[in-house]
Amino acid sequence: MGNFYLVLPKAGCGPEAGRLFRRGKDAFSSLKRFVPRAEASCEEWVHAASFPRRNGSGATVARRTDIRAFLLAIGTWFHDSGLGPGDEEPLLNDYLTASASKVAAGLQGFFTIVIADGRSREALVITDIIGSCHCYLREFPTAFAISSSSLVLAALEQPSLDHTACQEFLQTGIMYEKRTFFREVRKLAPASVYRFSAAGFTSERYWDPHAPAGNYLGDETAVAELWENLLVAGRRVARSFSRPVCDLTGGYDSRALAAAFSATPMKLSTTVSGPPDSPDVLVAQRLAPKVGLPILHMAENTVPTLGELKEAFSLTDGEYDVVDYVRIQKTHQSLAAQFDISLNGSYGEVARGYWWELLIPRTGHRIKLDSGNLARKRYAYLDKDSFYAPELRIALAPHFAEVIERTNAGLFDSPNTFQMDHAYLYMRMQCWQGRIARSTNQLWPCLSPFMLRPILTVLLRTRPALRKRSFMIRRMLAEFRPEFANEPLEYGYPAAPVRLNNLHSFWPLVVYYGEKAVDRLESKLHAGAPSQPAAGTPGRSLTTDPELQHILDPASMRLASVLDHGALRRFLGTAARTGPNHKWRFLFTLEYTLQQLAGFSGPHF
Repeated sequence: MGNFYLVLPKAGCGPEAGRLFRRGKDAFSSLKRFVPRAEASCEEWVHAASFPRRNGSGATVARRTDIRAFLLAIGTWFHDSGLGPGDEEPLLNDYLTASASKVAAGLQGFFTIVIADGRSREALVITDIIGSCHCYLREFPTAFAISSSSLVLAALEQPSLDHTACQEFLQTGIMYEKRTFFREVRKLAPASVYRFSAAGFTSERYWDPHAPAGNYLGDETAVAELWENLLVAGRRVARSFSRPVCDLTGGYDSRALAAAFSATPMKLSTTVSGPPDSPDVLVAQRLAPKVGLPILHMAENTVPTLGELKEAFSLTDGEYDVVDYVRIQKTHQSLAAQFDISLNGSYGEVARGYWWELLIPRTGHRIKLDSGNLARKRYAYLDKDSFYAPELRIALAPHFAEVIERTNAGLFDSPNTFQMDHAYLYMRMQCWQGRIARSTNQLWPCLSPFMLRPILTVLLRTRPALRKRSFMIRRMLAEFRPEFANEPLEYGYPAAPVRLNNLHSFWPLVVYYGEKAVDRLESKLHAGAPSQPAAGTPGRSLTTDPELQHILDPASMRLASVLDHGALRRFLGTAARTGPNHKWRFLFTLEYTLQQLAGFSGPHF
């Protein structure tokens, strides 16, 4: 399913809830261009609509008419009982004979499950363990409105800007914690069962990522269990999808996924995107034929048109850089015409101790993570040249340090490697990768198998020493799929562990780290120099397009009241000369979102 929308009236407010429901459907049609395929309404206590993906899949609503119960599912889910996409009716029956908590404990994948129970007149929402399949709540005096779209909830009644969220997005392109652009719309928490009724709502966590932390497996056991759980995941995907396609790049994560899935009955194809001479493309095109996998090269895209930006907006709700998402959307639209699910290696970074270099020399010690250092080096590193009004401006480094502290509250006595993993999962992956995946799921099914609960649990139970420097993945490939291990990565050295008989193959690693040291020195010497558009970034025509210039006209921008006009004009002038950078794209995305919303909801913010 691509989207859902549910309204639960409070006591005695059925007619008003019906009005909110109709307005929400209008917003889906006008702002997102989605029309419901199925509806389930009972005037006294619930209204729900499900929306298919762009490729027509999804939107099944499982029903039990005798007790006025139904279930709908967003995303790609699996259950320990063997159920998966398409088995919504058996999943509903499991809930009716057991409990929501027991059903939730067996779920894994990228999903939001919604159940309406006519027996108790409750609506239940179950979120995935990371909260990547975003689900939002807006509470009114008369009703609860719950949806996969924050934009639709904002359109129900005039919202107010959340200045913290807006500044996070304008500076980094991401919003964190429960925040959206609007104070009235909040994201539901991960790994939770929410229960909504006319009297209010409660929530409970059904998975604790802290449980496996520090309870380490033996190294051989960890490697074997990771491989076996990847094989199980591949077999599950193959039962539900007959034509999967998997990203294959020059790095470790997609290679590990393709290695395991090609060892199952799955009829796997692969794809790689980028310029023909890019390392990712060259490595993938060399590797795939050697291991018997078909590969499809997706070329670079041209500068997006306004029409393409509008279509990207209809999928992202403006919560992800729409300029960048045009590139992603074109790739997935082309793939969706040939395959039925997209697989990728996201979350595989956890297997490789991502960002652990910030913990040296006390990696793995049971000491509190330095939140300030992490904030400065991985979250607030773009905190400069803000054009937000000075009286509303926040300092990002201390702000993100506080976010990290809240995210890791209660974990400070655990290994600092787990604290880093936890912050990475619930900040970076939930808030950034999740928004890309939620947008893509509205086109066609997608899944990051490394986020499946059994796989993630193994990674969190693996000794830090085994995960450092990608050794766990290299060892797994060498043991179970040596043909994948021996082929060089994008930097020229193999994905196998270093041994005496292959030591000569790692000379490119010395060159790589030497070049990194030179780049680091040059960046310090040239600090403050104007940045150039990155390779593949749309050229100057994007910032000089009359239609786009009109959207970012400081005299009429809907963000005008919260921006520093002098700083804004200087920024836009520079962008017109040098081309769009990331901050120009973030500004365009947020302003365009507010303009589209105002066009639907009427008054200015």
